[in-house]
Amino acid sequence: MRRWIKGLVFAAAGAAIVSAVFFGPLPFVRSWWQDDNWLDPLHKRHRIADGLVLTGALVGKSRAEVLAALGAPPETDKFSDWSLVYVLGPERGLLSIDYEWLAIRTDDAGSVTEAAVIRD
Repeated sequence: MRRWIKGLVFAAAGAAIVSAVFFGPLPFVRSWWQDDNWLDPLHKRHRIADGLVLTGALVGKSRAEVLAALGAPPETDKFSDWSLVYVLGPERGLLSIDYEWLAIRTDDAGSVTEAAVIRD
């Protein structure tokens, strides 16, 4: 019985490590962010956006600082209630019907007040 529990614990720990490595948020790395490989199996751009949102790294930054780090967002008529919208690529999952986007909202002074990963 103990051997079975030990095996289960090791399997759960292994699954947690694999999940963190392949699906967890990533730090901002400019070359990974600028990579426009939409078929990237590791979803690096998505995971960088997750990291930026989870850590609140963009909140409080000026619009100019965001543009210097992330570059100019592509032109889109979607999500007009957000100030800056960056396409991340097809949504993660088995049925990738929609796209995921990093949406950033700024106040009147140009400071970031909110960032979120959204789908269309």
